[in-house]
Amino acid sequence: MTRGTGDSALNFPAAVLDAKPYVPDWAGQDRRGLIRLDRNEAPGPLSPAVADALCAYVRDEGVHSYPEYPRLATALGEYCGVPATWILPTNGSDQGIDLCVRAFLRPGASMVVARPEFVIFGHTAGLAGGSVVGVPYPSDLRYPYQEFRAAVAARKPDLVVFVNPNNPTGTPVDVEFIAEIARSVPDVPVLVDEAYYEFTGATVVPLIQELPNLIVLRTFSKAFAMAGLRLGYVVAVPEVVEQLVKLRNPFDVNALAQVAGLAQLARRDEMRAMVEEMMGDIKPEVVGFFQDRGVVVHPGAANFLLVRPEQPEETVAALREAGILVRTMTHPLLAGMFRMNLGTREEMTKLMNVYRDLTNTGLGPETER
Repeated sequence: MTRGTGDSALNFPAAVLDAKPYVPDWAGQDRRGLIRLDRNEAPGPLSPAVADALCAYVRDEGVHSYPEYPRLATALGEYCGVPATWILPTNGSDQGIDLCVRAFLRPGASMVVARPEFVIFGHTAGLAGGSVVGVPYPSDLRYPYQEFRAAVAARKPDLVVFVNPNNPTGTPVDVEFIAEIARSVPDVPVLVDEAYYEFTGATVVPLIQELPNLIVLRTFSKAFAMAGLRLGYVVAVPEVVEQLVKLRNPFDVNALAQVAGLAQLARRDEMRAMVEEMMGDIKPEVVGFFQDRGVVVHPGAANFLLVRPEQPEETVAALREAGILVRTMTHPLLAGMFRMNLGTREEMTKLMNVYRDLTNTGLGPETER
């Protein structure tokens, strides 16, 4: 233990003292009344039917009792095609990351992941005292298959992580490659973050029985429009779930998140219709819009894309002035880019109209291709 600094005389582990708190760069930002394309969220609120289910539960059941999880685990198992005993509901997929990283990393242990990755992985690994072996993405943002394979073979890590598709790059990872790595290190946990599964359909869940070192994380924050309710889940063989349960508190997932999750699963056709329109119609139109103007765009495989305008700071500021939020990228590989998730057709039409006006006033190429 290392003695704390400042006014506190308490002792904290060195890993905690050395860490920085995870404070999103958008923390404290007033987003009311704005088009929100900055956090990879769903394009709209919960459906009225799901909202009604929440209201009915509060009215008829109340929230004075502790939540119970069997119904949710059963419904999630049916959705994933696995037994309920393979499911561990979590407080968002962030808690799933925390549980898995703490389960397998300790001071001196190592984790291999392609970078840049979802920042919570590195943050949690550091707090556990582990080291991160980061395999860098190349400039074209393709997955570094050969380099990743070599890093796993050379380092013999305690944890292997895939984010599929990756956030923030949007890069997809071939499921067969994930399986190859899992087979090559059968005694090492291979954690696969599938937060954007509903947008891609790519999953390793069917491979878990053959490769029990695979552990999958998913969330209701994206396609299911429940970021504010914090619901996620882990899919793994029962022997893994039994150990992860020991690391969590008994009532981490609140009752209302469960009610909304069950209602969403019962209406998954609505979610699939939204995803089909977004990925099949809206995304190609938006990507084509930027490409036609000679703007560098990385479409990725999920519900967001990366854009590199000629004047990034001025463009992001001008979009904000027009009521549209996008997220400036800070990682050196992505310098000069902003990330934007897809919104409704109306929101995307406004974005394209505003960007077209910006182009005509000198922010970016003046002519279309």
